[in-house]
Amino acid sequence: MAKKLKSVFIVDDSAIERSMLTDHLSKNEGVEIKEFSSGESCIKEIVLGNVQEPDLILMDYFLETSPGSQKDGLEVLSKLKEICPSSQVIMLTSVSNDKIKELAKNKGALDYVVKSQVSYQQLDDAIQKHFN
Repeated sequence: MAKKLKSVFIVDDSAIERSMLTDHLSKNEGVEIKEFSSGESCIKEIVLGNVQEPDLILMDYFLETSPGSQKDGLEVLSKLKEICPSSQVIMLTSVSNDKIKELAKNKGALDYVVKSQVSYQQLDDAIQKHFN
């Protein structure tokens, strides 16, 4: 049985992408949305207990990181699944690579959506499939 979607974290280094996703997802009444510009900031807020674990995390594969840090979306995905295993993660990225998609699913991603003209519809379909 699908559970009700109450909270979504958006992890993307592009402020424009985060803003567009927030606008798109805000049509879902009662869903709390938080934005993070990096995987590290999202992980930090969860670990410090500053935020409740979300129902869903939408995350890009390419994430700008602080100097010296080499985290991509797969590394962040692994850490997120470790610290909040009940949160679902959908990779939402411009990377259309079957190997990365397979790795993401093996690391616990619920779905993998490639950014395109139809990606918001694909995202809505994935959310509807797994949440009510």
